[in-house]
Amino acid sequence: MSGFEDRRILITGISGFVGSHLAKKLLNGGAEVYGIIRRRADWSNPQNLIDRGIKDDVMLIEGELLDISSIARALDISQPEIVFHLAAQSFVPQSFLNPVETMQINCIGTLNLLEAVRIKNIDPVIVFAGSSEEYGLVISSEKQYETIKK
Repeated sequence: MSGFEDRRILITGISGFVGSHLAKKLLNGGAEVYGIIRRRADWSNPQNLIDRGIKDDVMLIEGELLDISSIARALDISQPEIVFHLAAQSFVPQSFLNPVETMQINCIGTLNLLEAVRIKNIDPVIVFAGSSEEYGLVISSEKQYETIKK
């Protein structure tokens, strides 16, 4: 990935599928990569970072999106020029099983990140990724509607 050489980048959700692949690309492009990670109950390392071979190349910061002080701490440590906000509860069946937790992580967690940036008076570029799952089924034509009805 060009254009990221010597840039300080913070990734929320770095241990997920997309976050770990993005971190690897950014590292290969010469970026300094930090990631917020929730401490696992078994204290194990995130498998995606191990699988990508980057566990020792990223600087992991323990934090929790629902704890604004830990987000502020991560911002202090990383001093990011760019934040890729990828942390979310994105598994649709789980969102139906635990809608309150999903709302807290996805909404309050994002609010906490933005509020911590505001309070710290820093100005990183923030890239927020969403999912097509958040929109549900979109019927865009009569033909598609007829197909779905069958």
